[in-house]
Amino acid sequence: MKNILVAVNSFKETADAVEVSKLFNKHLDKSLFNVIQKPISDGGDGFLKICKFYFGLEILNYQITTPYDESFIDCKIGLDRDNKTLYIESAEVLGLKRIPISKRHPLYLSSKGLGDLLKLILQDIEEYKYEVNKLVIGIGGTGTMDLGLGMCSRFGLKIFDSYGSELEVLPENYPKVSKIEFNRNDLPFIIEVVLDVNNSLLGKDGGIIFGKQKGASNAELKVIELGWGKIVNTIQNNMLKNTAKELSGAGGGLSVGLNLLSETIKKHALDFISDNLRVGINDTNFDIVITGEGAFDEQSMKGKGAWIIISIFEKENIPVVLCCGKIDKQVSENLSMNVFPIELVTYIDDPINNFEEAIKIACSEISGMTDILTKIY
Repeated sequence: MKNILVAVNSFKETADAVEVSKLFNKHLDKSLFNVIQKPISDGGDGFLKICKFYFGLEILNYQITTPYDESFIDCKIGLDRDNKTLYIESAEVLGLKRIPISKRHPLYLSSKGLGDLLKLILQDIEEYKYEVNKLVIGIGGTGTMDLGLGMCSRFGLKIFDSYGSELEVLPENYPKVSKIEFNRNDLPFIIEVVLDVNNSLLGKDGGIIFGKQKGASNAELKVIELGWGKIVNTIQNNMLKNTAKELSGAGGGLSVGLNLLSETIKKHALDFISDNLRVGINDTNFDIVITGEGAFDEQSMKGKGAWIIISIFEKENIPVVLCCGKIDKQVSENLSMNVFPIELVTYIDDPINNFEEAIKIACSEISGMTDILTKIY
């Protein structure tokens, strides 16, 4: 019997990592495999459920405003009372699942809902409902690209044009900004930011490259990119932040606003997966590893979940089955020799609506690959 590790990421807008892991466990042949489930999160979709899976969190509910208007949505966060730690998933607050397709235009979307959430948390702390020393925010899977300034607007941030007129804090107005007013609000807890990608805010491979998947057109992306540059320059000129080198492109630049709001500690997904979830630590006794996510392309290789698992086990020379809805052909051709891609769309035309059946077929495929995998390694 072979030991097989299931370390899958969420399949965005289809199933979270815990659900995907359970499906693999259900359909893998137990006469062939001893299955160990260690689902992962890189900070994006499913982050909260992963933290609950590993840390046994108490789930709290709050009402916050949507990214697109002043209507309210219910939002869940996780509390570890013993360790006085809160966990927030930015995708739960600002993710595409929160934004109707017709509203997916980041030029007009705001992270204000996260500001609402933080203010409600502060109110509960002041009322002694719980104690918090640390707030961990998974950043990824957001539909917003406002650099977190909408969140900061709930704490008093204002933006102005060159005529001194106040502007609404939305990316459509960022190219006109010449002044930012904001007094830092040091919060009564440490903020640790888990980043789902390892890339800078600005430049060729900056956060703008994720704009299309959030619904932005090419024309809108040009406005957003121009606005981001203007905001960074204004931040520097207004002495709100000394340098742009630290600014991350993850989550539509959300960590920019978080760092304006209070001092933050950045943790990349690799460190979160290995240090906090303990995946890859003493995991050398597996014969096969299964990982995957919804789509795997060049953006995945900037430090997203499935790529992290590939990187960890490449060093151990353990075969990794990469199971995804779609896998970019060019990327697939350049994967390491220990990676064996499985693309669900080759089995079922619509794996999103027939997800369990697609996973079932993939499990059968993996069973047929067992001899080949173990002979090679």
